[in-house]
Amino acid sequence: MQGSRIAQGASRLPLTSKRGNKDFYKGTRQAFVPGGGHRTGPPGKHVIGGKAKYRVLDEKVRYFVSPGADVLNISALKPYVATTNPPAQKEKYRATNPYIPFGPNATHVALETTDPRTGRPLRIAPHDTKAFSKWYQALSIGERAKVVAEQRRDWYVQLAEQQRLAEEEEAKTRQVESS
Repeated sequence: MQGSRIAQGASRLPLTSKRGNKDFYKGTRQAFVPGGGHRTGPPGKHVIGGKAKYRVLDEKVRYFVSPGADVLNISALKPYVATTNPPAQKEKYRATNPYIPFGPNATHVALETTDPRTGRPLRIAPHDTKAFSKWYQALSIGERAKVVAEQRRDWYVQLAEQQRLAEEEEAKTRQVESS
């Protein structure tokens, strides 16, 4: 009989200061290296009494020598600084999700049809789908096909008109740019 997966191997618990050796400091994940000198390990020690639980010792703090400010200012590379501004969240969304003129994010046009029971024109608001659903269910199969065909035809006419206008505008732009 095999034990469970957890019982077979070590569990992946987060590393805490209790699990490290006596010189472990979680903030820098440093521990003392034997023979590495006096600046290895954490930059201080844990204190049991007192308000602060960790005391930084100046003689244990690591320091790094860098060139002067004038050299850093004229160098091309700067630490942790990007040369460009990242695009805003809205710009990222627009770049990956372009506007679709006849998609779900377009402005909706109310359908104009006649109610089969009363014969009056039925105007449906964008969010008034209950009335449309009841009206559509009351239609026969042939009438439903006719409504769908009319909507598709209207959609295609609008799409073709928009394409024609875009081509005309592009031709005008080319003409202005060439002259």
